[in-house]
Amino acid sequence: MNLKHKLQKGVSLVEGMTAAGVLGIAVTVFMTLQSYQERDFANLRKFDKAAYAVELMFEELAAVYNPVAAQYGNPRVFEDTTAGASLKVKGLAQLPGDGDQIIIEGVGGKYEITDSTAFDDDNNTTLSLERSDVPDDTPNKNMASDATKNAPITFISNSEGSLDPYDDLDMTKFEDTTYKATITNQKVLADLDNWGALLKKHLGPAKTGDKRLLEIEDIEKDVPVDKDNDGVTDQEGGVDIYETVKKKQVTIIIKQDKIEEKFRRLFLAGT
Repeated sequence: MNLKHKLQKGVSLVEGMTAAGVLGIAVTVFMTLQSYQERDFANLRKFDKAAYAVELMFEELAAVYNPVAAQYGNPRVFEDTTAGASLKVKGLAQLPGDGDQIIIEGVGGKYEITDSTAFDDDNNTTLSLERSDVPDDTPNKNMASDATKNAPITFISNSEGSLDPYDDLDMTKFEDTTYKATITNQKVLADLDNWGALLKKHLGPAKTGDKRLLEIEDIEKDVPVDKDNDGVTDQEGGVDIYETVKKKQVTIIIKQDKIEEKFRRLFLAGT
């Protein structure tokens, strides 16, 4: 009888507890993975909705963009001027906007207009300038050299038609009054409110580490030349001819948890 019991097969208490523990761990891992998977699927569904918001943003940026800068008349330097932070200008038909960008013949660099005085009796105005082609932390942003009387002034972009004021626009901060106080362009400020609220509606409130960022970059592209419009790239000496075109590259970055998407468009001549 004792021998019979000894030969019987079964599961000991230790084996049973071990098996139950392994099963418990497997169930926990499965439930955890399923939870992560459901969360990722939920985020992907949110990204699908956010893509419509991004498309709307691109359309509104296309409506803003005007690569041909208005010249406001025939602006020229009023008198010989020592390099500084202001310049008296004549020949303007109307006052330029704050944020407009100019170059001055004979003076190196590009300059942003930060303020302008009302026209005097002879329709002259004094522009406050800040060099825009140097790093932000550059201590001296005055004109690079003296300006000569009658030197032509060329507007290279207007604040109302440029995409540059949108660069590094952080749409997670559309409710942050301190951040919004740093934005001087009213159109950009209005778009920040609208786009930030729209993305919040689709993605929920931004958490630490999330990104809802708009970046603007000037790039150059080699485009095949086809002057006779025959659909074939023109050649010179048997070699295809290309021309270099400057474009504005707009990138909208959306990051939620571990998922990051980059939406990108190239803008050229308003398209």
